[in-house]
Amino acid sequence: MSVKTYQLYCEICGYKRISDGSDVQDLKEIKTSPVPGGSPFIDPITKKVIAPPSQKQRKKFRCPKCGRVIMAREIIPTEHLSNEADIANGSQTSTQGPSIQGNASAPSN
Repeated sequence: MSVKTYQLYCEICGYKRISDGSDVQDLKEIKTSPVPGGSPFIDPITKKVIAPPSQKQRKKFRCPKCGRVIMAREIIPTEHLSNEADIANGSQTSTQGPSIQGNASAPSN
């Protein structure tokens, strides 16, 4: 069983933290109410009002630097390609860029 990792990132001030979810006690959580699942309806058999189950929202935290709301996003681990020549789409990578010639505005034949 793999451990899930999360990233907390604030786009406003640039605060960034990578966590497994166990060390966020120092952050201040913003309390949110659950989202209603729909409008209540009357059951035709029992004649009672039935409210659909509500859905929980994602946890939201206050940024320790600027105070704005930030949410945790799950980081999906990917395998690193050991050999760049084995790329599935057949593209090749190189450190060599385009050559710069004396007259850049005229195309060379």
